[in-house]
Amino acid sequence: SFQMRLWLLLSPFLHIALAQDPCANAPSEAAKIVCRQLHKWDTNARASSSKKKIALPPGAMAGLAAELAPIAASIYQCLEIGCVCTYLRGTISNGQCMLQNGQTVRKSLRKEYRVLSDDERNRLHRAFNELKRNGEYTNLARIHAEQTRGGAAHSGPAFLPWHREYIKRVELALRQIDPGLSLPYWDSTLDGALPRPADSALFTDEFIGPSGNVVTGPFANWRTLEGRGNILRAVGQQGSTFTEANINFVMQQTNPDQVLAFTAPQQGCPVRTDFNCLEYTHGNAHIFIGGDMFDTATAANDPIFFMHHAMVDLIWEMWRQQRQGRQEREQFYPSDNQQCASPQHFAASILQPFGPFRNIDGLSNAYTDRMYEYAPRPTCPSCGGSKYLFCDNSHGNPRCAAKIRVGGLCTGFVRGEQPCHRGICQNGRCMASSNVITRPPPVTRPPPVTNTPSPQQESCFNENECCATWAAQGECTANAAYMRDWCKASCRSCVPRAYSLIDDCRDRHINCASWQRSGECSSNPAWMTENCRRSCNKCSRSRAQNCGGVGGGVRTTTVKPATCENSDGCFNEDQCCAIWGMMGECTRNPVWMACNCRVSCGHCFPQDYDYGGVVVRTTIRPAPTGRELVNVRRTRGCWRTAGAAVTVANHNGNCAGYRGGGDGGWGWGGRGGGGGGRGGWGFGDWGKKRRV
Repeated sequence: SFQMRLWLLLSPFLHIALAQDPCANAPSEAAKIVCRQLHKWDTNARASSSKKKIALPPGAMAGLAAELAPIAASIYQCLEIGCVCTYLRGTISNGQCMLQNGQTVRKSLRKEYRVLSDDERNRLHRAFNELKRNGEYTNLARIHAEQTRGGAAHSGPAFLPWHREYIKRVELALRQIDPGLSLPYWDSTLDGALPRPADSALFTDEFIGPSGNVVTGPFANWRTLEGRGNILRAVGQQGSTFTEANINFVMQQTNPDQVLAFTAPQQGCPVRTDFNCLEYTHGNAHIFIGGDMFDTATAANDPIFFMHHAMVDLIWEMWRQQRQGRQEREQFYPSDNQQCASPQHFAASILQPFGPFRNIDGLSNAYTDRMYEYAPRPTCPSCGGSKYLFCDNSHGNPRCAAKIRVGGLCTGFVRGEQPCHRGICQNGRCMASSNVITRPPPVTRPPPVTNTPSPQQESCFNENECCATWAAQGECTANAAYMRDWCKASCRSCVPRAYSLIDDCRDRHINCASWQRSGECSSNPAWMTENCRRSCNKCSRSRAQNCGGVGGGVRTTTVKPATCENSDGCFNEDQCCAIWGMMGECTRNPVWMACNCRVSCGHCFPQDYDYGGVVVRTTIRPAPTGRELVNVRRTRGCWRTAGAAVTVANHNGNCAGYRGGGDGGWGWGGRGGGGGGRGGWGFGDWGKKRRV
């Protein structure tokens, strides 16, 4: 037919056009905007990764193990309420956290913003304003802004776990101001149900304030990161809210890599962009709010950002609960493939800047087991009991919708609904009436008793006793990529507020004594010996003496520890590195993994080849133990595989891990934990192997 001949004639040119513009076939202008943003951020991330050279621990070359310690050095690293309790100066009694004022701290319950009581909402606004006043909001917003220069916050599988950890930290910041608060979610489908979503009462002074220059409402005249005198919005000019179709698409997916998606793939990636995936559809709401929310660099200026991402997190958790078993939720992460996402998105890469967490740690059940849970989305007939929502019975199945502000369109509601907030619907418009208060009454209730932590709570720490020695030897410059994460204080990536780096006999952390009593001096010796020297009884020898620093002599050992070659190449030395990284071996067995699994542990990012590929069947290989630092059996030859996005769900176990003792394998199959050593899930070759 003529159409077929025309297609055959034009298809090569269309192929070229799509290669030149991967966003050319986006289904809408908003999708094109999001697509171009994601590809821009991916380009920035890849450029950032190209600057990362080999970053082995200085301790590995000197015979000292060094890795971020699994200890919550600040409230932001907490993953259970008991940890949070210590930072709020509370005590645990009968399994509950009791504060000094008698208040009980529980797991957060995240409700829809309009379902909050007036008191809860006003307290939330006060807490946000206190965070803004004391500078912590700006610090948190800057974290997101800096992701535009390279990171795993966008453009790939780590998008959801990164933001899960990020908004958890914002919620904890709010709870330091008012421990009874939780971060609400903004279900924008409620606003999308209106004739004109921008007419929602959400955009009034009772809630987040107006469109345009935000000079009224609870967040009025907030100075932005860029120095502008107020937040900016352009509500409804572009984009759209979430729709039920968006959410239903996510819920229908059966494979993790369709949710933890590759959203900015390059040529050669076997996965095509799906513009219905959650990272894309979430971007529509960013564009709908507009102004600061339009772009990543400025989005966190606006507090609605955090409520929107709580909704994104809720959708993800709904999918996890419906489509995955408990073990699968923590284990299924898309394959490391450099043609599909930047190396910052690899499963075991550090979740920057939230070390020691790695990307796959964001899949932990601990978040919703121990830290927070979600109240159900509002449904008819009660709509969560909120006076700011109503049940729309005029458009098919009953659905909850946001009430409409005075002056907004209220057409189409013909079944007795009361859609107007502080007004009545007349001639298709919400009009103020004489018996309706059009402005909210002033809040006269006194603020609740809060439990604000000391402003001197320290958050700047080294992770190893030898950081000062390494810094004096020039490692902050020579090995910047490693030292930036492991030796922040000695390399001046942050500045300690409450202690001096030269003091060799002092506890730097408020919890040192309690950690000593719980055995952390032996469980986490590197971190504790650096930061809790008095509690761990380490004052008899200086750091320099122990680490061979200037004037400190040479550290003596009965057996010289094994070391590894610090070559210029960026390779994994074993075909099972990726799965071992996902099992947590980068943290548990840091020296061996740093030497032999550099790519999978994020110690370097390949530049002369694209890392990633299909699974190749091999025999089951156990994860290495600490004694296997040298004489590793390596497969000879350079392997490079074709490339396919795979997860542990796709293949039977090729790489078994050991958790220590007997058959204590990491249970990618079987029962998990200590019972999966004989035949769990695993991966074969994950990329390119060096000829040795």
